[in-house]
Amino acid sequence: MKSLRLPISALFCLVLAVGCSSSTMRSLPAPNNGMPQSISPALVPAAPMAKTAILPASVMLASGRTTETAIQGAAYTQIPGSASLAAAAPDGSLWVLSTAPTGNDKFIWHFASGTWTNISGLASRLSVAPNGTLFAINSGGGAFSFSGGTWTGYGGGASDITAAADGSIYVLSNGNAAGSDQAIWHNVSGTWSQVPGSGVRIAASWDPNPSDGYLATNGSNSANGIYILNSIGGIYHENTDNTFAQLPGQASAITATTFGGVFVLGYPASASGNSIYYFDLDAAGSTFAAQAGVGTSISTDSSKLYVVNSSGGIFSSPVKAVQTWAFGGSSGTLTATAGQTPAAVNLSAYGNISASVQFGQVVSGSGTITLSDALNNGDVSPALPADNATAGFSPVVYFSAYNSGPSTISFGANTPQFTLTKTTGFGGATTCEFDVYGEQGNNGGRAWFSPQSATGTISGNTVTVNSVALPPGNTVDFSPGQQIVAISCK
Repeated sequence: MKSLRLPISALFCLVLAVGCSSSTMRSLPAPNNGMPQSISPALVPAAPMAKTAILPASVMLASGRTTETAIQGAAYTQIPGSASLAAAAPDGSLWVLSTAPTGNDKFIWHFASGTWTNISGLASRLSVAPNGTLFAINSGGGAFSFSGGTWTGYGGGASDITAAADGSIYVLSNGNAAGSDQAIWHNVSGTWSQVPGSGVRIAASWDPNPSDGYLATNGSNSANGIYILNSIGGIYHENTDNTFAQLPGQASAITATTFGGVFVLGYPASASGNSIYYFDLDAAGSTFAAQAGVGTSISTDSSKLYVVNSSGGIFSSPVKAVQTWAFGGSSGTLTATAGQTPAAVNLSAYGNISASVQFGQVVSGSGTITLSDALNNGDVSPALPADNATAGFSPVVYFSAYNSGPSTISFGANTPQFTLTKTTGFGGATTCEFDVYGEQGNNGGRAWFSPQSATGTISGNTVTVNSVALPPGNTVDFSPGQQIVAISCK
């Protein structure tokens, strides 16, 4: 099972003075996956990229945006400035189109380290590659990339663009009437080829892992690919091998996370904004879950959802993982010998998480302890106890330690050191803690407790929770049977 399953991010509310669209999601018939007649973008002259003067950041900050005083939820942050479209990427890049000038083509701005920077040019659609390269099309259909201060043309006749996870690009043609389904073209290393399907919007999939949830049970189980929205709001995932899977419901905009889920805006598009929905692709029976708030444009990087509302306000909210994984994981054996410090037990990656567990010197007892990790659904034998210690935390990784006996093995008063590496990152979490299910030295029955100061700060994709001394009277003992500990993050 692929581990990362992203139900909705922390609740947030983005309330517009003009009211909210409350679109509902309903299923549509399967797509026509044929290839409509279309001309290669390579054969269509690219409409020139405008050469505009570089604007100071003060222009963006004084752009007449409406202050959103009705924002609800501490997790939601307003970014100063005004935009009509946001485009983010897994490397953390954020580019937007401003609300000026009038017309379909807008000024292009880059936001980094709290500062806005304008570049020369005007565009109607943007996309950002995983390495941060900006791609744009203008209202004349010209497709361009921007790198090192230079625009490079790829061709013409385009109406939408997305940079795929592998750095290639997809565009929709503009050969049919505006608002009708357009042919899809793929550019790999400068060569264009048409791919099956058609639509009015496309967006790259940022999930590097093959699906074993909804997509896998509906005809699609490869990583990456693109999402397609057609003219009646149908939502489809096209694999890199050109096979398709359909998602239920309708949408007017879509953006994918790196964690196995997508956010969409309801259908049809409304100038006052559309409701936001989340779909957990890792659950075979998933449905769209409505989120509070509305927007006119959405985009994600590896950790944030960006929302633009109808007044041009720009907002970000952490996309936080909430796991309910099945037991499985990996296991390793610790050889315990009294008076010695055993070697660290390294647990191989399971659900994008690997771990290293290092116990201190063995105080008494000898033998072996089998360590294994489970991921938070209680399928441990004996049954995992109710976990109040980690309530509100995510993710939670449980480690069970089985001493087959017959002797109790004691490591004294010091907890082990745990290092976790989560290859897809920890979402909005910043710290992790160590919790243990045991008697806490009072022989009063087992319960969850948290050793004081057994915490660690997440750095990148790794966190280390260092060894700490337990309160007086507590020892780290493994009697024959199972002991359960947890590393939980928030």
